[in-house]
Amino acid sequence: MTTTIYYLSATGNSLYMARRIQQRLEEAGQEVRLVSVAAALHEQDLCPAGQVGFLMPLHFFGLPLLAEEFFTRLDLSQVTYSFLVMTCGWHYMSDAFHAARRLFAAKGQRLSAAFYVDMISVYLPLGDIPPEAKKKHRLQKAAVRIEKVADAIVRQQSSYDAEYLNFLSGLVHGYVRKHRQGLDQNFRAGEACNQCGLCAKICPVENISLGEAGPVWQHHCTQCLACLHACPQQVIELGQKTVGRQRYHHPEIQIKDLLKK
Repeated sequence: MTTTIYYLSATGNSLYMARRIQQRLEEAGQEVRLVSVAAALHEQDLCPAGQVGFLMPLHFFGLPLLAEEFFTRLDLSQVTYSFLVMTCGWHYMSDAFHAARRLFAAKGQRLSAAFYVDMISVYLPLGDIPPEAKKKHRLQKAAVRIEKVADAIVRQQSSYDAEYLNFLSGLVHGYVRKHRQGLDQNFRAGEACNQCGLCAKICPVENISLGEAGPVWQHHCTQCLACLHACPQQVIELGQKTVGRQRYHHPEIQIKDLLKK
């Protein structure tokens, strides 16, 4: 059996999860293709067959904006089993699975299974990265959870993790989608920027160009914060709330891995 896993990862949480699930499926005798969502859109890799999975973070209590575009363009007619796994800091307030099921239904298909894995929240405007000991503990718990999810996928289990406050979550997500052009208006790079260009390279929607004074955001941002967390000089900020807060990428994922689009 062939499985295609599409992943979207700004700081490595979802890519780490994708690799662990890939390993488990290959141990079960499956052939697995691992494809980033950005690469799939660029290369028109939009017609998976057989088993297909989608691994991504929770954004604004719902699906990432890039993932919504991706789902609308997919041809799911040859899919036999599908699964969605979302990483997040706290998953109880969400509309992601409801939204994904609606997108699948619009194509005459059914999302077979959906799971949450609580990891590290990287959305710095709402809070800092936890201290090292707490971060290590959360990632250890996440690794155990990923193994259980992978086993469920191997068995082609059909189930959905619970979501709460999905109506409110949908309203918030809809508001963000409607005002997407303003999502990058508060990004800035400090004077210590050396114009290395990493922020432009890592952006999954090619929203950043380099000007004479540093990065320039082009107003089709999804606010994944990949640029902010990857900046080697740690000079990219989103307003004032990110100032002084830690940057993050999954300890088992290198920045170069996140550049593969």
